[in-house]
Amino acid sequence: MDSPAALAVALASVVAVLYLAAIAYAIVQIARTRDLSEVEKALWMTAVVFAPLLGALVWYVARPHTFGLVLTDKLR
Repeated sequence: MDSPAALAVALASVVAVLYLAAIAYAIVQIARTRDLSEVEKALWMTAVVFAPLLGALVWYVARPHTFGLVLTDKLR
């Protein structure tokens, strides 16, 4: 790790692993959510797979939370 290029590669590798872990976590959480129908789960997973950063961020904000607060309840 003497060169700056090696440090950049190591940092990029860590960021990539964290990014993939966040996407995988979002997909697992979507699959485990009981409040969504199968169609809704499929749509959420599609959003996370095809627009990973945006889809995962929206899921983390809008998903059903442990305190019982659900974004969609306010819209109904």
